[in-house]
Amino acid sequence: MPPPGLSAAVARARRAVAPADPRPDGALLAAFVAARDGEAFAALVERFGPMVFAVCRRATGHHQDAEDAFQAVFVVLARRAAAVVPREAVGGWLYGVAVRTAREARTMAARRSAREAPSSHLTDSAGSAVGPEPDLAAVIDAELAALSEKDRALLVRCDLRDESQVEVAAALGVPVGTVYSRLAAARKRLAARLTARGVAPGAGGLAVALGGAAAAAVPADLPARAVAAALTPEHAPAAVAALSHGVLRAMFLHKLKLVPLALAAVASAAVAAGLLAAPSATAPQPAPPARVAAAQPAASKVAPVAKGPNRILLSKDRALVMVDPDGKNLTPVAAFDPEAGYAYDAKLSPDGTRVAVVRSVGAAQGDAVSRRSLFVFPASGKGEPADLNVDGESAYWSADGTELVVARANDRPGGKGGPNFEHRVVDAKTGKASAVKLPADHIVTGWLADGRFSTTRLGGTPADPTARVYVMNRDGTEARAVTDATAVVAGGMPSPDGTRMLGQRPVFKAGANRVDVDEEYLVLIDTATGRVTPVTGVPPGGDLHGYCWSPDGKRIAYTWRQVHPGTPDERARTETESRLVVADPDGKNARTVLSAKGPSQWTITLGAPDWR
Repeated sequence: MPPPGLSAAVARARRAVAPADPRPDGALLAAFVAARDGEAFAALVERFGPMVFAVCRRATGHHQDAEDAFQAVFVVLARRAAAVVPREAVGGWLYGVAVRTAREARTMAARRSAREAPSSHLTDSAGSAVGPEPDLAAVIDAELAALSEKDRALLVRCDLRDESQVEVAAALGVPVGTVYSRLAAARKRLAARLTARGVAPGAGGLAVALGGAAAAAVPADLPARAVAAALTPEHAPAAVAALSHGVLRAMFLHKLKLVPLALAAVASAAVAAGLLAAPSATAPQPAPPARVAAAQPAASKVAPVAKGPNRILLSKDRALVMVDPDGKNLTPVAAFDPEAGYAYDAKLSPDGTRVAVVRSVGAAQGDAVSRRSLFVFPASGKGEPADLNVDGESAYWSADGTELVVARANDRPGGKGGPNFEHRVVDAKTGKASAVKLPADHIVTGWLADGRFSTTRLGGTPADPTARVYVMNRDGTEARAVTDATAVVAGGMPSPDGTRMLGQRPVFKAGANRVDVDEEYLVLIDTATGRVTPVTGVPPGGDLHGYCWSPDGKRIAYTWRQVHPGTPDERARTETESRLVVADPDGKNARTVLSAKGPSQWTITLGAPDWR
């Protein structure tokens, strides 16, 4: 074997003389999506590698972490390539993923530092790219990543990659004047964000602001390693696999957490949240209204509910555990390897003997995009999980424990607006599934004892979001709306007797052409009247993760996480506590029964609870 230095030099020389693939960005990505064209993917890695590596070096400040993050970015691209719309926007998309991945790498490094000697993970200043002060670079990266996909794609192409507006117009198939006006608007929005952070935008644009750090020389063998990790993820280094899974999970939760409209409120319903669509200047087409049965069928006979163990199931530090309502007798149920997918929102069967959870599968087989499948396994932790081979994001048990209803989110055509939802009822033993014909803008948030579903209907536009709680019949027809059309309330988790529901009310703050969730409040909903009252005692500004009812409906449990002020990087280095609280339904007599700390604002140490 030749010396490593010689191998690197040869690889760099070959790359220097090899002709670049002339295909446009979109054509390369389309070729990979259509046929997993490895050469097209490698060309994308070569083309965007310097930009991605520069972001990773700036954000991590450590060479090995930057290399791991670089590889993880392209693993994420391989898994999510089909979701990049339009295909020509892949450069801006990669920039955003690089920022997210580098932050995840910093968080993982902080965890290691807490376990290792202080000197074992020093910042690697030698060989760092020449550029602006680290704080300035971090602000630029954060604000560029926070822009819409459309704005970021133009800024990356024109200001970072120095493509002419004529070239970009030809690639996008639009007039040059359109590119000019869109680019001017994108620059203006970025300048406003930077000014708000105390950074005066220079006249030279992004490339000048970032200086030599806008792109970085990529280690000679790193592109090949990134391609190998992306196309054969079963051989990816453990650190790269953990990073990519963390980023994919965060992307999924973010998408679910902000639906057009940032409705984090579907949180406990769909793996800790509702779904946020990418902001769009064009309002999404409304989904067909719910079908109302001409003669509303009577509610089904209430199914008998098996007596459970009076235990709370939740995830703690990446493992599923059960605990008594007073916080005692904490026992493990199952642990999940990062490469097997993270079980955040698990559900205990009514009798407490089985656990249902949706987890990622497929990555180990090299699938371009992994799927999420429903698993059922014994709550005792003994025995292998049964893969019911049903794709989805969230699942709820029927009252008798024989079936589960599974929700799956699909992007709308063109990627605009919030997702459409599909629902299936699954036999918990055989895995046999049948479709539930609910309207596409409804997501199930609970299964009532009488056989009907509680749902949240998501709609509106990014600037004017809506959410309304319904009770729907099993045949997909509307039984009735629960909350008022003017109220923005989501969640709708029914009490055991169905007379009340728990939900979330987001408080919005205005942004450019959209609104974002500023805070979320836990609320109590009267199913008969639709009256919504706040649950007291939940700390203002806390990040609400999930909530549930006690088996007798006399108490509730919820998990929340501290939220800290500061920049994303500062928050990524701030120790954060999460708590499990048991209280009366109105929030009184609240008691913290379990807590856990993590090294970062973004670390999820306690997941959504389920009480049986």
